[in-house]
Amino acid sequence: MGDYLKTATILYVEDNEEVRLGYAKALKRYAKELYVANDGFEGFELFQKHSPDIVISDIKMPRKSGIELAQAIKKINPDQVLIFTTAYSEAEYTLPALELHIDGYLLKPINKKNLQTKINQLSKQISLQKQMKEQSLLLEQILNCQSNVTIVTDFQTIKFASHSFWEMLYTQDKESFFERYNAFLDLFVEHPHYIYGKNIEEFLKRYDESQSDMRLVSIITSEGPTAFYINIDNVEHVDEELFIITLTDVTSLQASRLDAQHHASHDRLTKVFNRHTFENHFERELLRVKRYERPLCVALIDIDHFKKFNDTFGHLIGDEVLVMLAKEMMHSIRSTDIFARWGGEEFVLMMSETDILKAKKVVEMLRCKIETLTHPIAGNITVSIGLTKASEEDTYKTLFSRCDEALYKAKIFGRNRVELL
Repeated sequence: MGDYLKTATILYVEDNEEVRLGYAKALKRYAKELYVANDGFEGFELFQKHSPDIVISDIKMPRKSGIELAQAIKKINPDQVLIFTTAYSEAEYTLPALELHIDGYLLKPINKKNLQTKINQLSKQISLQKQMKEQSLLLEQILNCQSNVTIVTDFQTIKFASHSFWEMLYTQDKESFFERYNAFLDLFVEHPHYIYGKNIEEFLKRYDESQSDMRLVSIITSEGPTAFYINIDNVEHVDEELFIITLTDVTSLQASRLDAQHHASHDRLTKVFNRHTFENHFERELLRVKRYERPLCVALIDIDHFKKFNDTFGHLIGDEVLVMLAKEMMHSIRSTDIFARWGGEEFVLMMSETDILKAKKVVEMLRCKIETLTHPIAGNITVSIGLTKASEEDTYKTLFSRCDEALYKAKIFGRNRVELL
């Protein structure tokens, strides 16, 4: 039961000193922070200063009664959690208290167990409300950061719209939107090539009947008639049906898609394939080896003394060396070869339809070309290469284990050389 105790701040207002001291001691154990006031006037000052989560107040007090305190608080925060402590003899205050939608009553003398239970219950309620508010705010911030336009609607009214929605229409808020349109559905322009409906049912029917990649709508934006890809998700909310609508300007969609695909498949620094993309290609080629007995060779390429470049000249120079090598390799390899950054200063080259002797000539030629590279600050660049041929029995692990061993041999035997296993 005590899971939510010590999570809420509490303001306790009581004019009777003996009662106040007694219950303040208990409340300190239940509150994250406790503020104590002698009467309603002081209580209101503390409320304005600290904005506590829970206010516990006696009803009958001098200077400012509990009712007057509650009325003043509710003007500032209509949702403020309030508890009255009251005696049976103070029944005349009951009706005004009810009108204020008070969250609870504790009869004097207050049972401390009941007090603890009530505080825990309200603290839980407040904690959950705070979490929901934070999550809602976070979601709103996320949606507002998206380049897509997001709207939550029942097709009549707008429950939520991202900033990008108002910006594209040159409107500031719902009020200005509905000065222009009678309903959200009116936003869409009737056109034979775009989804349109005179009512919700017709619009959703045409949406469902459209191919997923052809769900387009036309909207008059600040730029004029604009085509958008539309996605609609249905969500049940309390007792109403809502729709989450996402709009994407199709003029930028293809460029964004290609850009995202490139980032996902290429190393950010060197612009060559990344390891994940290489592994996808490798798995397909290894299957060809097993099914059709086609030759396949793989080489691991490691820049010699790369740590020295970083330690001596800094990581920026090290990055330039990586880029220089990658460019040279891409200019020199065959169109059928797959070249990728393996990680750190290591690269990998896959040569399909290539036997081990031909592969040895290819990587030896590449090593010689790299040997001629000179960075203006770091100086000469050389590489060590470990080469192996795939067999029908190979797995990803066994083949790259041999590559690693071959690369290790190349380093042990003096670097700037090719070794094969």
